[in-house]
Amino acid sequence: MPGDDLPRMIVFAGPNGSGKSTITKSWSEEPGFPKDGYINADEIAKGMEKQYPDYHERNFRAANIAEEHRKLALESGKPFAFETVMSTPGKLAQFDEARNKGFSVDLVFVTTEHSEINKQRVGNRVAGGGHGVDAGKIVERYDRAMDLLPAAVEKANTATIYDNSGRDPIVVAKKLENGKMVYPQGENTPEWVKDRLQKPLEAREASRADLDKELRGRVPGGADVRPADISAGHEYRGRVALMTSQHVLQHVSGTNFVLHDRSLTPAMDFAKAQKDPGFPEINVSYKFGPDGKHPPQAPEATQAQGQQQAQQQAPSGQEPPQLPRSKL
Repeated sequence: MPGDDLPRMIVFAGPNGSGKSTITKSWSEEPGFPKDGYINADEIAKGMEKQYPDYHERNFRAANIAEEHRKLALESGKPFAFETVMSTPGKLAQFDEARNKGFSVDLVFVTTEHSEINKQRVGNRVAGGGHGVDAGKIVERYDRAMDLLPAAVEKANTATIYDNSGRDPIVVAKKLENGKMVYPQGENTPEWVKDRLQKPLEAREASRADLDKELRGRVPGGADVRPADISAGHEYRGRVALMTSQHVLQHVSGTNFVLHDRSLTPAMDFAKAQKDPGFPEINVSYKFGPDGKHPPQAPEATQAQGQQQAQQQAPSGQEPPQLPRSKL
């Protein structure tokens, strides 16, 4: 098992109906799996059926209890594992939080090649007496989880990606402890893996290289670039220095810059903030709501006014949290 020198947070993630529970069972039989620290909202909900007959209320309460258990596990410093659909950026904030607390984050992502497979499997589960999920939500969560997969892989210490489209799940990608990505199926790697993971990871690496090259030309003496810590409601204030389709580089003070992953930031007009010399410094906030999503953004004019007031009341530039220096 990876990360033996650190307490482990194992995240079993993937869209509804992908078969996470089956994979979890096989992992739970491996030596070193934190069986006493396995947090399962579905199991919690089963124990609340008599107390809360309504399915939606029961699941809501079970999810809240599971979240509290995760928080306690992080504070305890003991290894634990949990399941999640991972369809909101707030879930990836837990990756940063865990690593900040000294955990190794091991991602186990289970999915299929198309959301129609997931819809059919959830339907079969309901026919067998299991819990259901609205078909529209299945598709929506599938797309969001797949869009977040590259960022999740980058944030995790290790990752194992399963394609569970067929009769038996197959490992289609792995991130090793040294950060290297491998694709065990070689020429038989499914197209969705190339389109939703391999190519996006390559594009993100190219984006960092382009930003690095441009920044070296602008800051000859060298710049301190750190990835945005999206945990614990972190917020960064400064001007947009550079951007690509993958990243936003924000100048926060002196030679300090913060690199934002655009798949995780709130919806903002970064292009306008970069091109307009009169545009005030912007706040990029990672204060997620209870659902793990970004709260609605204030209208641009109101936000700009608030930022101008903040500039009058506070010194320009905010030092980012002291994360490890990161290559762009």
